[in-house]
Amino acid sequence: MLGQIQALDLQIDKLSEQIQEIRHSFQTNSIEEDVVEDVCLDEVEANKAALEVMRNFCVESMLDLDPEGEA
Repeated sequence: MLGQIQALDLQIDKLSEQIQEIRHSFQTNSIEEDVVEDVCLDEVEANKAALEVMRNFCVESMLDLDPEGEA
C-alpha cells in the first residue's frame, strides 16, 4: 500500500510541475505579447481533474490504513 501511495505522490508531483509550467507560460505570455504558445485548455482542465482525483485517493487510502503499534 505504501508503494502505491509513493507512486501516486510522484505522479502528483509531475502533474503539479506541469501545472506550474502552464501557469508560468500564461504569466509570461501576458507580459510578453510577442511570445505565443499553444495551450490546450482541455488538457489543463484534465490535468487539474486528475490531480484532484489522485489527491482524494491518497487521502482516502491514508484514512483506510490501520494504525500500527501501541498508541
